[in-house]
Amino acid sequence: MTRVQWGQFRDFLFPSVGAENEEQFGEYQRLLSRRIAVVMAVGLVVILPVFQLLDYLFYHDNSQVAFRNGLWRSLPLVVALGILWLRWSRPDGGWPRPMALLQGFMLMIAMAGMFSTTVIIGGFPEGEVHHAQGLILVIASVAIAATRGLRDIPYLYGVPLLALPLVLLVQGMPGEQVLDHMAYPIAMLIVAGIIIELLHHGNVSHFLATRELHKDAMTDALTGLANRRAMHCELGGAHSRSLRHGDGYALLMADLDHFKQVNDVHGHDVGDQVLKELARRLKMAVRAEDHVARWGGEEFLLLIQGVEKRVALAIAEKLRATVAETPFATSAGALSVTVSIGLALNAHDRHYETVCSRADQALYQAKRNGRNRTEIL
Repeated sequence: MTRVQWGQFRDFLFPSVGAENEEQFGEYQRLLSRRIAVVMAVGLVVILPVFQLLDYLFYHDNSQVAFRNGLWRSLPLVVALGILWLRWSRPDGGWPRPMALLQGFMLMIAMAGMFSTTVIIGGFPEGEVHHAQGLILVIASVAIAATRGLRDIPYLYGVPLLALPLVLLVQGMPGEQVLDHMAYPIAMLIVAGIIIELLHHGNVSHFLATRELHKDAMTDALTGLANRRAMHCELGGAHSRSLRHGDGYALLMADLDHFKQVNDVHGHDVGDQVLKELARRLKMAVRAEDHVARWGGEEFLLLIQGVEKRVALAIAEKLRATVAETPFATSAGALSVTVSIGLALNAHDRHYETVCSRADQALYQAKRNGRNRTEIL
């Protein structure tokens, strides 16, 4: 197998969301695991006591089996109760995925333990069949907890399915009987692996499709910058931090001067080239923690975080000069382009819309005062 073929095979078994999406995919998996863990926990809290009662009725002549089965069932039941408590007390914690795996693992341990108990203590043959069927069902059921695909198989199935035949052999069961008892669980494990892989591929595909839709909804198609909707989210976050911690921020509203003439004289294709080049220059001129968005038409809004008035003015002037000093290369030739900038700083305003309004007023003041300049309000 060549390196390329191995890479394709590895990507098939372990589909990747890309390094840039790992953090978001981790959060997606956390929420998915939380739903899975809670649903499983509710089901176990209801079902396990019912099965325990049925055991006492079934093994009325051998209560030791029912008692030991109760001890085995207590393991996943305690985990299930813990999950429900965590969901109520710490819904946003990092517990969902570890607890979902632990719940599936304990359920496997419990079913393997009950099956071995029934065989070792000498329960009725019907009881062995009953618990063997339960083990097979559990192998299939806990597959949904494997949110990382085949990587999770050792955590869920490894110890229980390795320990069960060893326990039976130690208790003196002939090897051929052990193989007979393990045949269906092993076959079900293979089926569970297929289920796990299909679910994981489905989760990855759903996540990537959702991310792409979100990106399309929050990105300006022409310039690749954040759009107005996305910028509102960033503004809301910046303003909330400002209210909590006193972190200041500045808004720069930049507007192309005489852009209508560019479209009228050279056409909208050239106008689009100018907008894309302006977006590139604005993006290159700010820090990674700052944000640039196409606010609408030929207007761009920049969110500059953690700056005072003097620094904000210097940044605005640098941006204005970056645009004015170097002509824009277009299909119609090099065009000299300028921008007017309105600047506003957060001054303990209750709403970020107020800061946006001041930046907009400052922009119109820059237009009235001759364009290609910065004004602050």
